[in-house]
Amino acid sequence: MNDEKVRVTVYRGSNQIGGCCTEISYKGTRIAIDFGSPLPEENTKELNITGLTCGQSAFDAVLLTHYHGDHVGEIGRINTDIPVYMGGFAKDVITAYKNHNHHFFADVDIDRIDELVAGTEITIGSLQITPILSDHSAAESFMFLIKAGGFQILHTGDFRLHGRYREELLSNVEKFGKVDLLITEGTTLSRKENDKDNYTEEHVENMFWDCICENKYCFIILSSTNFERFQGFSNCIDKYRKDKRPKGKYFVVDDFQKSLFEIAEKRLPERYQFKTKTTYAKNLDEGMANKGFVMLIRAGNAAHEALLRKYLEEYPSKTCLVYSMWSGYMDNVKLKRLTSLAHDKNRLRIIHSSGHVTKQDLIDFVDTVAAKNVIVIHTEKTKEMERLNNRISIEDGETIVFE
Repeated sequence: MNDEKVRVTVYRGSNQIGGCCTEISYKGTRIAIDFGSPLPEENTKELNITGLTCGQSAFDAVLLTHYHGDHVGEIGRINTDIPVYMGGFAKDVITAYKNHNHHFFADVDIDRIDELVAGTEITIGSLQITPILSDHSAAESFMFLIKAGGFQILHTGDFRLHGRYREELLSNVEKFGKVDLLITEGTTLSRKENDKDNYTEEHVENMFWDCICENKYCFIILSSTNFERFQGFSNCIDKYRKDKRPKGKYFVVDDFQKSLFEIAEKRLPERYQFKTKTTYAKNLDEGMANKGFVMLIRAGNAAHEALLRKYLEEYPSKTCLVYSMWSGYMDNVKLKRLTSLAHDKNRLRIIHSSGHVTKQDLIDFVDTVAAKNVIVIHTEKTKEMERLNNRISIEDGETIVFE
């Protein structure tokens, strides 16, 4: 429709966390934001949208906020003649995953993806869109500021206000001026997490510092692309080598993780520098045993599991396993096997903080933005939503029209 009204359709996300997709249309221009996969426990049908995934193309672009699978996991199903935009960091991460395992993003043509640059406005039809560098457990996550004539929309993507870059994010938000519509994630509204358990990244780093000082051998389970957490852990290892033992500890990763670190150092060098990383090889075993180490291990890797077992058996009082991801993932059979090994010997340490905005921070953020209208996605229906001012109720497939 080529009129002055702004239309917003939530295709998926009004009552589930994974696989969000939202359309914004104005004066004949149609864009979709995110097109990801549902979480494993969300038994939802494949999302087909006429004009986006099937039939004659009717969308002008798809914009992706960051590289997490629940936001980009189904982009290979988008009609090939529709432009797809994401940050260069996200594009590099997806390329790395494709190179690492041909099953990952197998149906995604990387060359079709156009790169977004934080702070640089682009025009798509009648819409002006500015990507805003956010703060999330995925590096270079974007919020999108969308101008539809005199109507201004802020789509948050995933974000938090307890990360290292919260002040930078809030400073950017204050520059937006009036926001007519805020489309925000609400992950924690429907989870049982307590706000007090969501430490700042600085506090998580301090907890890990205590851990590596108390344990000679530290194994870690951590998402490969949580660069913010890795940087904190790397800071601790650098500090340990400087203050405690100049010739230790090893920071051991595999070749794939090293390649991801190189992306981070190239794309955001002012944020990420991993100075002391070493890729694992058998000839390091003696040195690792002598000096100590922090080692990333992966569920399903038999060699990693064997090494964890060995150290828990031979050096139980000097060994720990640090689990630094959402607790819900521990239900995974392979992850549970690793964490149980350490838990059974009282050597499991959970050091984590969510990548999502806390309930109270979200309430405060909504008030700070002072949006006239608020739509909550990336959450399950919950009474907690009622705490947000100016919230509009919406269901999947429903379109709301703004004059």
